[in-house]
Amino acid sequence: MPLLHFATISLLLGALLCIAVPGNRRRAAIGIASQVIATLLVLGAVIPVLGHQPAIVAQLTWSYPVDLILLRIDGLGALFLAFSMPLTLLGAVYAHGYLQPYFQSDRNIGVHYALLNLVSLSYLIIYSVENAMVFLLGWEIAALAAWLLVIWDYRNQKVRFAGFNYLVSTHLGLLFLVTAFLVLFSQTHSFDFSQFGVFLRNPGTTRNVTFLLLVASFGLKSAFFPMHTWLPRAHAAAPAHVSALMSGVIHKAGLYGLLRFTLLMATPDEWMGWFLIAFALLSAVTGVMYTAVQRDLKRLLGYSSTENVGIACLGFGIGYLGLSWHNPVLVVLGFAGGLLHILHHAVFKCLLFYAAGAVYSATHSVDIERLGGLARRMPQTAVAFLLGGIAIAALPPLNGFVSEFLLYSAMFEDSVLGGQNRGLLVLAATVLAFVGAVSAFSMTRAFGLTFLGTPRDPQVHEAHDPVLAMRSAFYVLGALLFVFGLIPQVGLALVAAPVGQFIALTHRGLDVAHVLAVPLALLMPVVAVSAVVLLLVGALAALRHWAMPAAAPAHRTWGCGYTEPLPRAQYTGASFSGHLASYYKTLLPTKLDRHMPQGPFPAEAHLRTHTVDAVEDRMFEVLDTGEATLALLAERAPQTPRIAFALGLVVLVATVALVLASAGGRL
Repeated sequence: MPLLHFATISLLLGALLCIAVPGNRRRAAIGIASQVIATLLVLGAVIPVLGHQPAIVAQLTWSYPVDLILLRIDGLGALFLAFSMPLTLLGAVYAHGYLQPYFQSDRNIGVHYALLNLVSLSYLIIYSVENAMVFLLGWEIAALAAWLLVIWDYRNQKVRFAGFNYLVSTHLGLLFLVTAFLVLFSQTHSFDFSQFGVFLRNPGTTRNVTFLLLVASFGLKSAFFPMHTWLPRAHAAAPAHVSALMSGVIHKAGLYGLLRFTLLMATPDEWMGWFLIAFALLSAVTGVMYTAVQRDLKRLLGYSSTENVGIACLGFGIGYLGLSWHNPVLVVLGFAGGLLHILHHAVFKCLLFYAAGAVYSATHSVDIERLGGLARRMPQTAVAFLLGGIAIAALPPLNGFVSEFLLYSAMFEDSVLGGQNRGLLVLAATVLAFVGAVSAFSMTRAFGLTFLGTPRDPQVHEAHDPVLAMRSAFYVLGALLFVFGLIPQVGLALVAAPVGQFIALTHRGLDVAHVLAVPLALLMPVVAVSAVVLLLVGALAALRHWAMPAAAPAHRTWGCGYTEPLPRAQYTGASFSGHLASYYKTLLPTKLDRHMPQGPFPAEAHLRTHTVDAVEDRMFEVLDTGEATLALLAERAPQTPRIAFALGLVVLVATVALVLASAGGRL
């Protein structure tokens, strides 16, 4: 625990110096240095825990109403700290290159790095405390710091709106979480997680309500469908490294919260497992469908986060069924697949966002309808995006394939009893296969339109690969894709300790490695074949580079006038995904902006299509209608001032809340 105390001091002192010291380059250097020190200290503390050493336990005293704070970092908290801290450090290094245009301006870059330090500090709080009040403190630090990072370009009205949307959504999730904690406090008269666990181990209506409140809160935090609408706007507005950290790291806290309270619950009801599976598949399907039709590269990656948190939650739902049925194989495969996908998603999603950020830095656009042909001018960025796309589509030999393979192994597990249960899991596997196919389609579309062909808009700036600070993220994350994909034992070793905590709830002493041996034996031949194919492709590429001249002359004897490809003859994003959107019109409503040709010599004509988010569109429609309804009621209230009318609404809401609170203890 002293290592974690020193890490906290490093982050706080670094944040203070980032703001106080003059000079943007010096501020950035201090921010990165403090992140390096804190990351090394945290890894030194948590790696032994992941190696099956005892949990780190300590106590702190605070004033009323917190009093005694229990700090505990077990395998689950150690795993989340082990990838959150290094990836945040990598984001700080990337920011040094991404924010270069601001270094010579009057903007204080130190504020940005101080906020990154506060985000890292929130990890230390959320993943270590066992007290609800302090947990909420860390939760709110993460939310406010992320909001301020999102609105870095606050002079842009769209950025401010996206930040406001995120702020409202995250605090709506906070209300659900506070409500759940208050219900638990009413039953236990304590804010300690250990006392929460004593109550949550007893099935009943109150536990069911608390579970749904927690799922709503953590679902909003992690952007599950239909609570995802803040996510694509925030990712499109934020700097690339902030988008990467939000998607890959920061909002994994919602999944952590779900897992932490699962450990407190011990044995969930069977319906909870099926509920999580349905909830997860709904998020995965809708997320990947919206991914396939976006024209904004960062919004596209934002929607894919909804897909991937759904895939991870699918594993948790399977693990819930295993705990409920006392089936150790399902527990291990479900939670191992889900935790491994969280880790893998953090790696490949950060890589994709960093590649998208490099595209924006070079071209000042992430509109795939305007881009094209960037692979020739940005080869390293193109390779980074391609590797991330292969991984997110769960194709071998990269890491996304490994975690989804474990989930398929769980859903086709022979030990599942009952024809109905087996049929439902096979149906879930079918839906997951559909998600994988559409994910591959969407990544093919994104990579092809952005990096292949020819530029579609001559106004796009001349592009080139980014500076070394940004490229370093490509190298580190790209290497991790191959390490976790070609040597799956590395990732499984990292998740073994937290998976052991879940299996210990029903089967103490069971060896996690023994259960994983069967799917690993099936996985290794695929990995071996993938490695051989990878080596052959690399050898052929090297041979071609060595044998062929650098620039061979090209002649088009029978070009028929088409000696150069025309941008207008290429696929557009809308045409690429048009058939898919036409099959699912309800989920993917498309709006048209068209000006048809007029007269024999039309001066201008255009056709633009835009696929909107059906949930967001309906939400704003309801809010607009609700505002009009309230205004009408206020105007029609006889001789009632508007202030009195508003106070009446407040009294009504407070009365309903008090009635619900008084009835909560009798549920």
